[in-house]
Amino acid sequence: MKKSEVIPLFYPGLAGSATYRIPSMITTVKGTIIAGIDARISDMRDNPNKINTVIRRSTDNGETWGDVQELVSYPGEGLDGAAAIDTTLLQDEETGTIWMLFSHTPGGIGLWASEEGTGFDEHANRLLFDTFENVYSLLPNGHVANSQGNLTPYTVDEEGNVYVDGVRKGNIFLKKGADPEETLLEARTSFLQIIKSDDDGLTWSRPIELNPEVKEAWMKFIGSCPGRGIQLKCGDYQGRLVFPIYFANPNGKMSCAVIFSDDHGKSWRRGASPNEGRRFNGQMLSAETLSTEGADLTESQLIELPNGDLRVYLRNHAGLQRTAVSVSKDGGETWDEPVYDQNLLDPTCQSSVITYPDLGDGKTRVLFANPADPRKRTNGTVRLSEDGGSTWKYAKQIDEYTFSYCCLTVLDNGDIALLYESDFDFSENKLITVKFTKFTLDWISSS
Repeated sequence: MKKSEVIPLFYPGLAGSATYRIPSMITTVKGTIIAGIDARISDMRDNPNKINTVIRRSTDNGETWGDVQELVSYPGEGLDGAAAIDTTLLQDEETGTIWMLFSHTPGGIGLWASEEGTGFDEHANRLLFDTFENVYSLLPNGHVANSQGNLTPYTVDEEGNVYVDGVRKGNIFLKKGADPEETLLEARTSFLQIIKSDDDGLTWSRPIELNPEVKEAWMKFIGSCPGRGIQLKCGDYQGRLVFPIYFANPNGKMSCAVIFSDDHGKSWRRGASPNEGRRFNGQMLSAETLSTEGADLTESQLIELPNGDLRVYLRNHAGLQRTAVSVSKDGGETWDEPVYDQNLLDPTCQSSVITYPDLGDGKTRVLFANPADPRKRTNGTVRLSEDGGSTWKYAKQIDEYTFSYCCLTVLDNGDIALLYESDFDFSENKLITVKFTKFTLDWISSS
């Protein structure tokens, strides 16, 4: 097999969803492929929208696939619905636990409408607000305390339903004003959340909140960078779990960073952004105060090199239409000045990058996929570097026409798989098909 046929893995109408977007994908230590995606239930738009997190699994290297599994679904309908959006996956190979990171927003809230704040009090209790903007705290047992710490008649269940003396009175995740029985709502911001599976993706935990650990009070939006994270295998930070994220400051300008865990996911910290201390167009930048046009760094993906360095590939808005690259020598805590790889044409879109397992020949192989066009999301291309990403000797076209967000993985048998958005329908419904294909290393490097 050089390159397989392309199959539609997520398509309009599958499992009752209008369309699907934003692929993530890993191969587990057991050889299972897990493909994550946004199920955009009634409309393809980003949030605010009813967006669920779902997966499909394959245990035979992508030859056959299981049914759609719904992992996270928040309440609300249509463009007023709450969202679980932009999945990214990694597996802790030491414990076997699979982690999926994503961003949650309440109904009516997306990237641009997210307000400043973490959404939690100093004790990591979720903040709630009534119609008069009085502040409450949701305690771990489901009871609700007021700002003086006194218990109230309110309780909230695991689904976000509010009860007053046993009578349902709205849901904290809904759009403001959507429920005539509305009493309490969660903060109108975005929440970085994570779920985990200890059985190869068959079952998953409820969402775990990360905002208290990784979001600052001055941040508005916070989100995962879709695709995949990595576990470090070399150097001083061996075993560390690393996920790429990005966030918006009070000026609405965005910077990326990574979050990481050194205790197998029990706790998480956020590293500095490549925008921190960066010199851009003659100005010294800070992620918190950034206001410079074109300095945004958003959806990124990263790899680890054999010497322990991390290299992150950055979607950027500088207008140069090239993917930016930055290096960390301390496991993602700080980053060097970003540079632009002139070989990586980019129409300002998320890309995918992975390393290929060591073949013992001294070559550090890196695979990179994106829409390789400076203007349009088209010309889907996979590239191969044999020197750790310094040069890109080989390239093969995957899709001549529409090609947007994508994710690469190496399969258990050594083949490479790609999940990508294609077949855009720009009619009234604006639907997308997410396709799966696989190919060999020899196919990329053949003439």
